[in-house]
Amino acid sequence: MRTSRRTRLVALCLLAAGAARAQSPQEKRRDDILDEPEKAGARNPKTGGAHGAPAAAAAPSFGRVIHPALMATCKPCHAPGAPAGGSHLLFSGDPAADHHAVARFVNVHDAEASPVLAKVSGAAPHGGAAPWPATSAPYQKMLAWIRGGARLDAAATMLAPVTEPATPPVPASKRPPKAGVPSTAPESETAAPAPEVATPPAGEAPAVAVPATPVAPTFAATVHPLLMTSCAVCHRPGGPAAMTRLLLSGDAVKDEAVARGLVDEQTPERSLLVTKASGEMHGGGPVLPAGDARIEIIVAWVRGLAPPPTASAVGPVTTSAPTVAAPPPSATPAHAGPPGLGGPGALALPLGFMLDGRFSLDYERRQFTGSPFADGSVNALRSYHHFLFLSRDAAGDPCGLAIEVLTLQFWEAHCRIAPLPPPLRLSVAGGKIVVPFGADPLYHQNYGGLGGFDQPVLPVIWAIEGAAAHLVVERGPLVVTDDLFVVRGFALPHADSILNLQSGFSSEDATKLGFGNRVGAAWMFASAWYSAYYNPLGFGRRLYMQALDVTIWRPRGVPVLGHFSAGAGFLRADVSGGGPGVGGVGYDYYDFADYLQLRYYPVDWLYIQYRSGIRTFDNRRGIVLDKTRLTDADASTHNFAVVARHRGLTVGLYYFINLEMVDEIPNDLFRLSVVYEF
Repeated sequence: MRTSRRTRLVALCLLAAGAARAQSPQEKRRDDILDEPEKAGARNPKTGGAHGAPAAAAAPSFGRVIHPALMATCKPCHAPGAPAGGSHLLFSGDPAADHHAVARFVNVHDAEASPVLAKVSGAAPHGGAAPWPATSAPYQKMLAWIRGGARLDAAATMLAPVTEPATPPVPASKRPPKAGVPSTAPESETAAPAPEVATPPAGEAPAVAVPATPVAPTFAATVHPLLMTSCAVCHRPGGPAAMTRLLLSGDAVKDEAVARGLVDEQTPERSLLVTKASGEMHGGGPVLPAGDARIEIIVAWVRGLAPPPTASAVGPVTTSAPTVAAPPPSATPAHAGPPGLGGPGALALPLGFMLDGRFSLDYERRQFTGSPFADGSVNALRSYHHFLFLSRDAAGDPCGLAIEVLTLQFWEAHCRIAPLPPPLRLSVAGGKIVVPFGADPLYHQNYGGLGGFDQPVLPVIWAIEGAAAHLVVERGPLVVTDDLFVVRGFALPHADSILNLQSGFSSEDATKLGFGNRVGAAWMFASAWYSAYYNPLGFGRRLYMQALDVTIWRPRGVPVLGHFSAGAGFLRADVSGGGPGVGGVGYDYYDFADYLQLRYYPVDWLYIQYRSGIRTFDNRRGIVLDKTRLTDADASTHNFAVVARHRGLTVGLYYFINLEMVDEIPNDLFRLSVVYEF
């Protein structure tokens, strides 16, 4: 029996020696580094090896393989202040501290049953879905690391990773095993991109152990999952932030080209991608507040930018991030899109769901003209925002949904249609959709000089049953979008009725369909939209409504102008047609409204606003205003405001001067508004 064992051992040694002779110098150097933990144990009787207990099987290095993979995939959410900041697993970036954190979720006696593996593979409920399926290389590497004892590398073995040879190395599973060392999971692929240093030429002395040099995160492995988690819920075709320059498709190569258009390599921390995420002039609020570790990841990526990859050279990149896409051109108008959906404290729920919300409390002085504290003015407390948003865009799933759960103001399901030849992107949505009309289609329309819940022209929230398709075409810095939609439209109760655009919708059992199209274009800091809508109203009458909107958003790098933004637009809704005595000259009518908005940002967290606009109804002469048909509904508004934003908190002082064109009434307004988003 002893002779037989000795014979087998000698044969294994000879086989291993022959394999070592066949290896290239680079492969040998790589194996030496991977074997360091075992060799260190052999030299130290207290940790095992030839002079102590038997050494454990070789396992992937925590510092060079496992920790970089956790940083790339898990830390964007599992960090203080991040979406999973309330969970029991938090990462700091320090290998020793993070090893201690993850060690509580491994089972070295039954590696496959480790809670951390169940989470990343989707076997257990996980808000981040399944970034590492059980068949993936990162999963297999972590499994091998746990089987090897889930050890933290000795300080002397925390080496900078070695550059792979130009030709692919032979996977460890296909190499002859070393004597007495069982083979582990393949090491030919790195679990996550990591800093690299060149291997020494053959014949030179082996490199000494040196600390890994910090290198900028890669977009595909680190920044892209972060953007998909924090931004893609809104920034997808047909999504609530439906007109932005940040359009996330789920393809890392395409999305990197989009993201690069929003960065400033000279001053990375002032990149639009960073300032928007921090809440500056961003309708979604501060999704990555200042000081958040994820902001530092984006800044580090911008600092280390290389020439952008091309899809033809690199090819499509498959990621484990949600494969939703996001909206189109230009910077999002402030307060556009849902109030939440990706706020700084959004709650991660099982099965990939996210929960966030927006709530407000407003103190107002009403019923005055001029001074808000004049005799006769009254106090009022209002809450215009009390919303909870439930959304889901799971990894690997091209479809998702978004619901306002408290009032069901809107709900929609959306899917990305693929594949389409580049540069085309298409998505569809259905449900109680937010109608894509105008520059900011949720409840912050500015037509008539008023916004939000003060809006008297269009519905405060124009969300109605229907379906929409959203097409995006990108050509470098130019982005063009087209939104086609069909919805439950308006209807007239009588042939000679004056249409109310806020509430005059057709009944559900006698639906009149409305058809619309919105075309948008964005180039650098400027964007424009043209919206058209047609709706048969009954009684042979019809509605044709159109709007034009233009915005210019803080041109970075331009002295003085970089502190300003501007927006302007108008809307005209024409009702025509009908039988004798109803339609035609003297009976057809139209509504008109416009706006001009200017903002000055002395600092990034504070802006001063002036907005004005006129609104007129039931006009029958001219293009804008029929002075023969004026009532107290025809008016103009001038709004002055000072607004500050920090993380999820927004505080604003607003003063509205409402000027009726006839029959002035005391309806000026002073408002102190406090809004919290999470």
